[in-house]
Amino acid sequence: TLLLPISSRARLNKSVVVPRRRRQKKSSERHFTKRDSIFQNDPLSTTMRNLVIVFLLLTVGATAEAATRSYEASTSSISSAASSSKGPTYELTTVDKKTLSKDVDSKAVLVAPVEHGIQHKEGIHYRRPLLDAGLRYSSNDWLANFITTPLSMTLRRIRFHLLTNVLLSGIAIYLHSKYADKVMIPMTGHSLVASSLGLLLSYRTNSAYGRFWEARGHWTNTKATCRNLAILMKHHIEGHSPKSSEKFLKLLSAFPGALMFLCLGGAAKLPEYAQKYLPEAPMAYLEQPSLPAMLLIVELQKTLHQAKQESRTSKWDLVEAAHLNGASHLVDKLMDNMACCEKILRTPVPWTYSRHTSRFLTLWLGTLPYALVGHMKSWLVVAVVVATSYCMLGIEEIAHLIEQPFLGDPLDGEEKLWSTVDEDGEASALIKRGQLTQPYDIGIPVCSLAAQIREEVKELAAADTHH
Repeated sequence: TLLLPISSRARLNKSVVVPRRRRQKKSSERHFTKRDSIFQNDPLSTTMRNLVIVFLLLTVGATAEAATRSYEASTSSISSAASSSKGPTYELTTVDKKTLSKDVDSKAVLVAPVEHGIQHKEGIHYRRPLLDAGLRYSSNDWLANFITTPLSMTLRRIRFHLLTNVLLSGIAIYLHSKYADKVMIPMTGHSLVASSLGLLLSYRTNSAYGRFWEARGHWTNTKATCRNLAILMKHHIEGHSPKSSEKFLKLLSAFPGALMFLCLGGAAKLPEYAQKYLPEAPMAYLEQPSLPAMLLIVELQKTLHQAKQESRTSKWDLVEAAHLNGASHLVDKLMDNMACCEKILRTPVPWTYSRHTSRFLTLWLGTLPYALVGHMKSWLVVAVVVATSYCMLGIEEIAHLIEQPFLGDPLDGEEKLWSTVDEDGEASALIKRGQLTQPYDIGIPVCSLAAQIREEVKELAAADTHH
């Protein structure tokens, strides 16, 4: 060092005294500048970025088309077999007043038959698991689920709130460009309350799903009870009391329709096969949808008593008496299931949770852009807010949808569903949801379940048990 000129020695000493941390900071800044040059706003960088985005979209589209063709080829045989075994599908259509008979309500819409060939739609947008075959969604369906996001019912229902958050993001970006750091808020507040918001959303969703699962369990118990009653009457009671047994099975096949009427809150007209066993009181049934099911249960108990009177051996045959007593207890289970379904229909998740969750979520998402602006590019702020809003608002909306788990779905087979309409001539909300969605998308298809239980009871009643 001493042999060097004074100027060179000064430059060497100056380079030596530079702290190591400062050199690392400058190196990281140069690295960040080089990496950030990708997002520059000059025309060349913008054009290249747009070309990359278009290429990625075309690649995803080609992959989706290939996945669609592969899926259709693998399930064409299963779909054709399923469609041939089910019969016509019914959808809600407007009824011409000239075709209405006198005994039909003028304010009604009819579920009219539609051919399967017309209703069939192709493409990845309509790809669904096969419910009857027991197939479910898997992790391999991620591409189809992602591409069909614009068709999501959840997205349509939250779009106004989502667009509001985009507008708030634009306002935050504009204010930051004008007032700089004066409009920024620290991210600490959002980080502290994020866990509380997550717990609140989790409780809200779990409560709604609990109601959905409980409702499906009550319909399963109803189906099992109807099967047991039909088998018990056919194999053990019919030989002693044939007339009463026949009447009991007819009443039992009408009960699922009355339970469906209750679960929809009177939105669907009471089926004719159930109404013929009940007194004419349409207004009373609309005011109290549980009344038809209760009256049918009363008739079932009366019929069991008549079977006891009809039988000549019921007084001394203890086995027959035990069977009649068991049938009476099974009818009591139908009343229990009906009461549980009524509880789900008439008792919501406490509305305070819904209101507080909505306010909390609105405040958190509305102030999120002010915590992000200044720490990232403007377009990244909008992208992060949109993605976060879609995820969190979607979870909240799904909880709202499945909180009322009963849906008036279109029916398969020969059954026709008449549904009451409001003053504007529109079908009720539960019937509309059944039109816009598929079974088990957001609710339980009670109309289809009622038709299935009725058909099973009729088949068991028609079975020959004497050979």
